[in-house]
Amino acid sequence: MNKKYSILILIIFIVSIFSVLNNTGYKTYDGEKIIKKDIYPYKFVFFGDNRPKLGKEQPEVFINIIKMINEEDPLFVIGGGDFVIEGTPENFEEFLKVVADLKAPLFYVCGNHDDSRCYKEYLGDRVYSFTYKNSIFIILDNSKGTLDKKQMEFLKKQLKRSFEHKFVFMHVPPFDPRVGGSYCMIDPEEFMEIIKENDVDYVFCSHIHSYYEEKRGDTFYIISGGAGAPLLRNGFYHYIVVNVSENISFSVARCENG
Repeated sequence: MNKKYSILILIIFIVSIFSVLNNTGYKTYDGEKIIKKDIYPYKFVFFGDNRPKLGKEQPEVFINIIKMINEEDPLFVIGGGDFVIEGTPENFEEFLKVVADLKAPLFYVCGNHDDSRCYKEYLGDRVYSFTYKNSIFIILDNSKGTLDKKQMEFLKKQLKRSFEHKFVFMHVPPFDPRVGGSYCMIDPEEFMEIIKENDVDYVFCSHIHSYYEEKRGDTFYIISGGAGAPLLRNGFYHYIVVNVSENISFSVARCENG
């Protein structure tokens, strides 16, 4: 495993000793201890579906996106999953070698292509949360298309914590915004109700290799699957830049040389 990311996983492990554990067994982290910066307002980046079409070599467009993200100078980055075509040690190692060039810490969301026995060894926990300043960030694992009761309980408990802004991340979107589309979660109704009841600001997903945004109630749903994997018709390569202060804004950064 890349030395830089071995150190990052070690730091997260050490911080986890002081993390808040709950009866779900999932960990919550103090983001200031992991990120080790005191910045406000701040911005973070979200990208999804950078996997190659075949093999272990990461797409050239994703390598370009890494360079563009570094120019943005975000506080941290969250990857929305499908980092590799298949969750083998060789594929994870190649991915980690490429993202070692990121200057900001990278947090992972498990995608369906990443789902394997090797995941934890290379990318760590599948379900967790972390906080930073006035915000909480909750990462879930629906790589198999569903969220079990344990994750639902974790989600509800984390959303009850006192934070001004609430962000939720998972790979598979709860709905497919395309007419007649079905590339989404199985039975998402409970999840959607939890989001609605707890005034979540943003839900970020990937899985669909394009870009969609939709506001339902007070929550923005962002589907971003254009970081390197083969695109759908009318899709484009991109990542999302999110600015956090008292208010939240975001922009879509296109990678024109993909």
